[in-house]
Amino acid sequence: MKYRLVKEPSFYKAVLALGLPIALQNLITQATSMIDSIMLGAADKTGELISAASLANQPFFILSIFCFGLASGSAVLAAQYWGKNDRESIRLIVSMIMKVAVLVSILFSTAVLLFPAQVMRLFSSNPAICAYGAEYLRIVGFAYVLFGFGYTLLCSLRSIELVRISVVVNSVSFVTNVFLNWVLIFGNLGMPALGIKGAAIATLIARIVEFAITVIYVFFIDKRLGFRLKHFFLFDKTLARDLLRHGTPVVINELMWALAISVQAAILGHITYSKGDPVAANTVAGMVQQLTTVFIIGLGNAAAVLVGKSIGEGKKEEALNRSYTLEIISIFLGIVSFFVIILLQSPVISLYSLQGETVQLARDLIVVVAVVCAFSSVSCTLIMGVLRGGGDTRFCLFTEMICLWCVAIPAALLGSYLQLPVPIVLCLMKVDEVLKCVICIFRLKLGNWMRALTRERAGSDNVIA
Repeated sequence: MKYRLVKEPSFYKAVLALGLPIALQNLITQATSMIDSIMLGAADKTGELISAASLANQPFFILSIFCFGLASGSAVLAAQYWGKNDRESIRLIVSMIMKVAVLVSILFSTAVLLFPAQVMRLFSSNPAICAYGAEYLRIVGFAYVLFGFGYTLLCSLRSIELVRISVVVNSVSFVTNVFLNWVLIFGNLGMPALGIKGAAIATLIARIVEFAITVIYVFFIDKRLGFRLKHFFLFDKTLARDLLRHGTPVVINELMWALAISVQAAILGHITYSKGDPVAANTVAGMVQQLTTVFIIGLGNAAAVLVGKSIGEGKKEEALNRSYTLEIISIFLGIVSFFVIILLQSPVISLYSLQGETVQLARDLIVVVAVVCAFSSVSCTLIMGVLRGGGDTRFCLFTEMICLWCVAIPAALLGSYLQLPVPIVLCLMKVDEVLKCVICIFRLKLGNWMRALTRERAGSDNVIA
C-alpha cells in the first residue's frame, strides 16, 4: 500500500496543538518527581530515602497507568465519535470509565493504607528502605482516590482535543508540591523537618489541589464536552459492550506494562552483588529518560486523536497518510532524544547526592536508556497512537505482552540470577522496545489495522440514569 507524507500545514499545527500541551504536562509531572528525589537525596546522604520513595511509588505508578489505560481505552472510541461530533456518546463513555477508575482507586488506597509494610517488602529486601517506604505509603495512600478521579477525567478530555487545562492543573500542583517539600522535608518556615513524611504530606496536599481545580473546571466551566455531575451516573449497555471489546485490551496492555515496570524495579531492588545502588542509579537514569521522552508521549497521544478522528470522519486515506507521517516524525524524535539524554547525563547526575560507585552506575544506565529511547519513540507512537487510534487494540496487546512478558522479563530475571553487570540486566529488561519497534513498522506497512468502531446514535436507546 502506498503512503505519502502529509503536506498540509494544518496537520502539523494540530500535532503541535495536541502534542505540546501533553508533553508539557508530562514534563511538569516528571520535574515534580525529580525535585522530590533531589530534595530527599539532600536530606539523606545514604540514598535510602530516594530508594524508599521510588519503590513506595510503585503502587501509585501502577494505579496511574491503569487510569491512563482506562482513558486511552475510551479514547479509541471517543476520538472516532469526536470525528462524528457525537458528544452524547462521548459523555456516556467518560461516565462509565470514571466509575471504574474510582472503584479501582479505592482498592489501591485500601491496600497501601492497611498493608504498607507488606507492600514494600514486594519491592525491597532492605529493612530500612521498607520502613521508610511504609511511612510514606501511610500518608500518600489517602491521595489515591482523588488522583484516580481527577487524572482519569483529565486524560479522557484529550480525545476531544481539550488539553490545556491539564497544563494548568499540573503547573499549580508542581508549585504546591515543590514549595511544601522545601518546607516539610527540611523544616523551613518554623516547621519540623519531617524527611520522607514531609514529602508524603506535600504530595497529598498537591493531589487535593489538583482534584479541586479539575472538578471545578470540568463540572462548572467547560462547554466543549458539557460533562456535569449528573452525567457521572449514566450508563449505556451498547457502549459498555463496545468499551469492553475495544477498550479492555488497552487497559490490560497498560496495566501489564505497569506491572512489568514494577517487576523490573523489584529485580533491581533485590540485586545485592552490585557495587553501587542499582535502585538509586536506575531512579536517576529513569528520570533522565522520562524528562526527555515527554515529547514522545505527547506525539503518541496526538497520533491517537488525529488518526482516530480521521477514521471517524470516514477519511481512511487521510488516516493512512497521517500514520506514515507520524512514523517518520517518531524516528526523527527518537534520534534527537538519544543525543539529548547523553547531553543531560552529567548535569542531572550532579543534582543528586549519590556515592561514587552509584554515580558511575547511573552513568552506565543512562547510556542504556538513551539507546533504548531511539527505538521506544517509534514503538510508543505506533502502539499508543496510530494503531490504537485505528482500533487495532488487540494486536497492540499481544505485541506488548509477548515482547515484554515472554522475552524481556525472563531475560532480566536470568541476567540477575547469573549476576551479570547491572547495565546488561537493564539492556535485557528493555529489549522489548526494539522488538516492538520492528513488529509495529511491519504492521503499519500491511495497512490492515484500521477499524471503524462508531455506531449511529450509540447512546440514544440504552441509557440508564
